[in-house]
Amino acid sequence: MDFMNLLSANALSNAIGDLIYKYLYAWVKTWSDNWTVVGAFSVTTIMFTLFLKVLVSPLDIWQKSVMRKNAKKMEAMKPELEKITKQCGSNRELLAQKQREVYKKYKYSMFGSCLPLVITMVVFFIVFAGFNGAVATHNATTYNALKAEYKTVYEVEYDKEVKALGLEDDAELTDEQRDTIDKTAIAAGQKAVVDLYNSEYKESFFWVKNIFAGDNWDSPIMTAGKTNSSVKVREDEYNNVMGGLNREYTGWNGYLILPVLVLLLNVASIFINKPMMQQQQNATVTTPGQTEEQKKAQQSQAKMMQYIMPVMMFVFALFYSAAFTLYMFVNMFFSIILNLTYTLITKKKDEAEKDRILSTTYKK
Repeated sequence: MDFMNLLSANALSNAIGDLIYKYLYAWVKTWSDNWTVVGAFSVTTIMFTLFLKVLVSPLDIWQKSVMRKNAKKMEAMKPELEKITKQCGSNRELLAQKQREVYKKYKYSMFGSCLPLVITMVVFFIVFAGFNGAVATHNATTYNALKAEYKTVYEVEYDKEVKALGLEDDAELTDEQRDTIDKTAIAAGQKAVVDLYNSEYKESFFWVKNIFAGDNWDSPIMTAGKTNSSVKVREDEYNNVMGGLNREYTGWNGYLILPVLVLLLNVASIFINKPMMQQQQNATVTTPGQTEEQKKAQQSQAKMMQYIMPVMMFVFALFYSAAFTLYMFVNMFFSIILNLTYTLITKKKDEAEKDRILSTTYKK
């Protein structure tokens, strides 16, 4: 069963990778022949993120709604829970039974608010794998095209240089002549590769030279070792094909701006969602038989996770492709907007409900 689930997850990740690269990206590329500051894949990533955000937003709203209802139910149950805790003392079995009765009475959902969160995390890792698949497809497609161009130009230039010496083939060349012609042909092939890459395969995003590499200190052009993860290459051949690009694109691929922005947005979301998280902690159901000390420890662990998550997201942003980091940034940005909007709406709704209750009470 686990193996079948793994196969299904891999199939879904591959499908998402194909959707992003082979269909959406291919379509966006047709919009223009000149992508400069912002590449076609950057636009593709933003479009895909917004589409997915709209698709998943009902889960976010559902989670917040369930969490809000649970908080109100917990507030109503709290006096009864405190009462039975005192009555049962150290009798865990009796306490568990009484707690279950209270939960059933108030129709308290123990797992309702967790399900959307689990689904959201599953979506995150599937999309993560999908972007990795899209990056691998791009690397393989790009290298194969550049290699074909290099070989074609190399062979044409080599034959031309041999014939310029009045020879039909290179059998009569001296080692020195062969070495000179080889260097000339390699230079011509590498120039053709640079021209083809810049016109067809270069994908930048403002300060990021290659969006398929990380927004970090890595080279914009991947080494043979890293490329081997997506396409099998011989190192000597790879260095010949990519030599011109390695000379043209030097230094860092980016300046860590996207990873830092992702970190800052995640930290900001902690403070923005603080009232909601407080509600969630207050609404955290105690496991039947769980003591107050154990509940506090559980809440403390949940609070710690709030601060661990931004660090985890920063690590993902730092060491994976800038395309995936851009996805995380756009996704988090619109998540914050959604949370602020939801908080504003529910706040006004609570105020209206409070005014209605006060008005009814006053009339009585």
